[in-house]
Amino acid sequence: MPKIVSLSSLSRSKYDKLKKKFSCTNEDLHTHIKQFAYNHQKEGLFQTYFFVDDEENYLAYISVAIATIENTDVQDKIDIPKSIKYSIPSLKVTRLCVFDGNHRRGIGQILMAFVNILAVIQQNKIGCRAIIVDSKDEAIKFYENMGFIEINKEESSKTTFMVIDILKPSELKESNGTILGMKDFCEEYNLNELIAILDKL
Repeated sequence: MPKIVSLSSLSRSKYDKLKKKFSCTNEDLHTHIKQFAYNHQKEGLFQTYFFVDDEENYLAYISVAIATIENTDVQDKIDIPKSIKYSIPSLKVTRLCVFDGNHRRGIGQILMAFVNILAVIQQNKIGCRAIIVDSKDEAIKFYENMGFIEINKEESSKTTFMVIDILKPSELKESNGTILGMKDFCEEYNLNELIAILDKL
């Protein structure tokens, strides 16, 4: 059974053995998971999760963190009243990497569906209205296919800021099928602790 596991559930010795097998042609993503991810998780900076297949092979990872965006930056892009002037809480995808040899298998989409569930749970606990990402050029099409909207790209930057709206609490209650779908997803990927939280929404 495939599953999604947190880096925090791994001992340092197990992680050191596993990371020898991680291979990513993107240097930044490769360096992050090999050198920095474990300590970042330990320091509470980011949360990193792996996609693991039936044979216990680690095929991809995604890292997320709490962030905010200015309403003026995303007006007309997400469903936030223009009268709200303060920063909008969001969940940021800081890195998403499918390891070499595992592309075009839908793993990236699975991890993004997982992040959407995390965002809904964060919304219920402390507030969250969007998922954001600074996408590298080669990943823009992927995020567009997931429903993300391009906001801006600074000339000196190698990334493009993108955003996607998430359902408001009232919309979640009106669409019971959405929560049921999330619970089915969690059951499929061995995320039982999230099912208990979704049951309370």
